Amino acid sequence: MDALANAFLQALLKTQFQSPDAMRAYQRELLERLLRHARARVRFYREGRLDPLFAPDGTIAWERWGEVPILTRAEAQANADQLFADDVPPECGAVTEGRTSGSTGRPLHFRINSLLAAAGTAMLERGLVWAGLPPVGALAWIRYDYAGAAPYPDGAAYRAEVRGATRILHTLSVAAAIEDQGRWLARIKPEIVMGYPNALALVGQALPPELSGHAFRLVVCNGEAASEDVRRTIERAFGCPTMNLYSASEIGTIAVEDCGVDQLYVSEETVLAEAGDAADERSERGQVLSALVVTPFYNYAMPLIRYAPGDFVVFDATPAPDARTLRRLGRVAGRERNAFVLPSGRRWWPTYVAGEIGKYLAFDQIQFAQTAPGRIEVRFVAQTDESVGDVETLHAYLRGATPEPMEFALVRLAEIPRRPSGKFEDAVCEIGGDQADATGAGRHR
Repeated sequence: MDALANAFLQALLKTQFQSPDAMRAYQRELLERLLRHARARVRFYREGRLDPLFAPDGTIAWERWGEVPILTRAEAQANADQLFADDVPPECGAVTEGRTSGSTGRPLHFRINSLLAAAGTAMLERGLVWAGLPPVGALAWIRYDYAGAAPYPDGAAYRAEVRGATRILHTLSVAAAIEDQGRWLARIKPEIVMGYPNALALVGQALPPELSGHAFRLVVCNGEAASEDVRRTIERAFGCPTMNLYSASEIGTIAVEDCGVDQLYVSEETVLAEAGDAADERSERGQVLSALVVTPFYNYAMPLIRYAPGDFVVFDATPAPDARTLRRLGRVAGRERNAFVLPSGRRWWPTYVAGEIGKYLAFDQIQFAQTAPGRIEVRFVAQTDESVGDVETLHAYLRGATPEPMEFALVRLAEIPRRPSGKFEDAVCEIGGDQADATGAGRHR
């Protein structure tokens, strides 16, 4: 699929300037192929789910797109086997299976075809072009290893031809100890590192001396929303810029950041992204946070049509910084476990600034956890017993940064455990029931 990915990259460098009408026509052509395949070859869609779209003569009535029911993540989890296609067109390539990390408490069994992976490669490469990087020879990806194929100490390696150069993609399970991840990077000495931002922030603090003279060119943050503090921590540790890549295993790439202009561009050529139901939070600029609804164009092995993965986003309506016409995201959400419930019942996504907290609390790692309707624990790991400074001023900052009155408790821990996916989380809601059924959010800078 290398030749296909490279050809797609060249096309992407042109389609990013298409007019909205031209992009809509481009997307509809891809959608029509997927819809007809799903209706004919996927059990889940044979029972009439897509019928509102099809006119009696078999043509597609695009004005009725909104009548296709939203496919929730829970629904996809419960019906995974029925969402698998009986077969896929030969040009879609080989089909592989996997399971998501189960970060929401239950993994999603999924299938993807290699055409989706080729599209993802091209999308990442366009981001590297935006970053001004020439072809990169070594890229290290620390990720959830659902197949158990990349354990420490060796991980796994894959060779590809990208932009006329040979690239080795090194992968390692994020379940490896943080210090071992640093040792692995020291052996590989990659130009680009990709992984979960909160984990990479800790890896950066544990980089071995052998990397002191190594020049990293970029750190790609994916798999979760990266706060500004985490990104700055990564940039200081690795000595290079960061780039956000918003994607999901079962969907592929959703948006890629151009860190040169500080914008997160939707991958319009590979996914249809829609704004679903609005949340009950607005940003400081009054922007509406809406449930993300996506339809990836290239996964024929498991078509996900109008799929809501559980994230909320803000579509940026400000003027574009240049001639690119791709839509942009101003904010990307995490999952429902990250949303706090205020005493009024309103959902709120924490935006505490670690740099401010660090003035009063010396910590190596920190996490905010809502443990009761009116209580937030500030969990921290520290090397010294003298870590807590001016408690009253710290509490005053926390109260001022929280929209409604809440009780705060400082809790020192020996370590903050990772989730089964290997991720570390800045904020987590631990109250159950209907009080915590909204999605969470991070902030794109």
